[in-house]
Amino acid sequence: MRKLLCIFVVIAVALTGFSSVWAQDLTDVGTPRADTVIFQTFDRQTQTPDQHNPLMSFAVWRGFRELGWGFLWETDTGTGESYPEVAAEMPIPLNDEFTSFEVRLRDDLYWSDGEQFNADDVMFTLDTYFGPQSDTLTWWGVNRIKGYVSGYEKIDDYAVRIDTINPAFDFSTVLGVYTWGSAFNIVPEHVFSQVENLSEYRNTYPVTLGPYTVKEYDPNGFWQLWELREDWERSAWGFLDADGYMPQYILYKDFGPEETRSLSFVQNAYDADTFMSPDGIKAAQARNSNITTFSPQLPYHNMDDACSYGILLNLQKAPLDNVAVRWALALAIDLKSVGINALSGEFKASPLPMVDTQILRPIYFEPNLQFLRDLEIGDGYKPFDEGFASDLADNLRAIGTDESQIPQTAEDLSVAFGIGWWKHDPAQAEALLLSAGMSKNDAGNYVNADGEEWVLDFVIPGDWNKVMQRVGFSIADSWRKAGLQVNLRQVDNAEFGVVQNTNSEREALLQWTNCVFNPNYLNAWHSVSIANVQAGDATEPNSGNVYQWANETVDGLVAEAKQHETTTEEFYELGRQIMQEFVKDMAYINIMNIPTTIPNNETYFTGWPKQDNYYAVPYSWWSSIKSVIARLEQTGA
Repeated sequence: MRKLLCIFVVIAVALTGFSSVWAQDLTDVGTPRADTVIFQTFDRQTQTPDQHNPLMSFAVWRGFRELGWGFLWETDTGTGESYPEVAAEMPIPLNDEFTSFEVRLRDDLYWSDGEQFNADDVMFTLDTYFGPQSDTLTWWGVNRIKGYVSGYEKIDDYAVRIDTINPAFDFSTVLGVYTWGSAFNIVPEHVFSQVENLSEYRNTYPVTLGPYTVKEYDPNGFWQLWELREDWERSAWGFLDADGYMPQYILYKDFGPEETRSLSFVQNAYDADTFMSPDGIKAAQARNSNITTFSPQLPYHNMDDACSYGILLNLQKAPLDNVAVRWALALAIDLKSVGINALSGEFKASPLPMVDTQILRPIYFEPNLQFLRDLEIGDGYKPFDEGFASDLADNLRAIGTDESQIPQTAEDLSVAFGIGWWKHDPAQAEALLLSAGMSKNDAGNYVNADGEEWVLDFVIPGDWNKVMQRVGFSIADSWRKAGLQVNLRQVDNAEFGVVQNTNSEREALLQWTNCVFNPNYLNAWHSVSIANVQAGDATEPNSGNVYQWANETVDGLVAEAKQHETTTEEFYELGRQIMQEFVKDMAYINIMNIPTTIPNNETYFTGWPKQDNYYAVPYSWWSSIKSVIARLEQTGA
């Protein structure tokens, strides 16, 4: 009888949508579920779960910089503006050239072991970034700071002076946070000064400056548990809390591929997913009324991630060294079908190399709209499709989308789906390929000038990023329908990074880049220089210029932009011109704002960012998730 009752309960729970009546009291790591905020991990699994040395390539998506650290300045992702976190105030310029700054530090901060934070920690970190061991340190920010800072000195226990090589109008975002984290990770001097070989130091259970410390982690890399410090009020960002409550535990855990983890989500096993497919979200919502999205209307999700989805090409190797071939690839993509097939139409297209957001649109998109209308390629062909959004809406109606969910006015359609994209024109794509010296063989396949059939090697993420994976499948299908041969390869997170950064490994890669969040584009484009370009078959990692794009005009524009304050019209206009060069060269096939399909399960916690309560972006893999954690409230479930 008891066995039959248990079977009945399981079936009943499945049929009723797993209401909170059946919610578990404890997590599977033994913490109270009602006091444990749980995030699905961004990258599924890490190969370095014990690595928490912020001078090295640490386990970056497991809460370390989000929960355990603090930065000089953080970014309010609701507005795009910087604010002091570890610093006591914004940087103070000491000269008219903006090459010297006083940084005043807070005097009320303590590391998790009780040691007080002060200027010695900042000075030791700078000494380390510039010291004899710096070449062995793998944190990307080390080289960024070495190429930015020219000198520094301690003023007193809570103030330092930092000088820069060039005018540094972006000082607070380079030494602080621009989007997801900082190049400058301040380490505790009293701990790291005792380490002989910093590159071998794992710092597995780190002394932290943030409110949380590592309690436990999975040695196989699938989860990590953080616990609130008893003295969290005197941590780096304890001041963000307004009601005296902070969750006792934060768990980052991989619940498996979407096909399996969606069941856990419906069962209230975790609170925030990461890139769940739109149809998966709808299925989960049908079974659990506590599952919500950022907005109740299309495109339903927050689209303000700093980065965009696009296709990174090997510009230094034939045939992609030919601009006509690159434009052909763009025109062969049926993006409306890609967006509907992969994302149920829940996306925002961007033809410019930047995300189209409420912050950036009036500065960079609207002024460049006429350029897009007038743009000609090849023999006078105009590739821009300004009717993209309205046509997408018609396509959504044709497949039965509820009319009430579709924006109605031209302005609302543009805000929802973007200002336009490139025409889907396989015939023009073919003409461009033939003009580039290709031909077709008897099988109808494109043949390079050397007589070899052209099979485009296209790399996409595996199921560690399900949404991006689906977009990749759909793009490959679009190309094949246009007559291209495509070798589609799915790779894990580690190989993905190798392909992205190594010319010899890459022909075409679907990835995220152009990470511009506020109007200062130099954080993304400062290294776009011919000096950073390597041969198309180079086997060593790229040291800069992720696009491997050689454009003398852009070199000059980037150099000039570095001489201007980042909030001036002169700076903005230089950025617009850089964007135009990107487009004319098709140096990167920008596709869409990252469709951050992040549903929340509000069974245990409320207060998540929503369209009508947009105080922060809802991304658990950005350091700004701290502002979300500080605002969450328990439901009492």
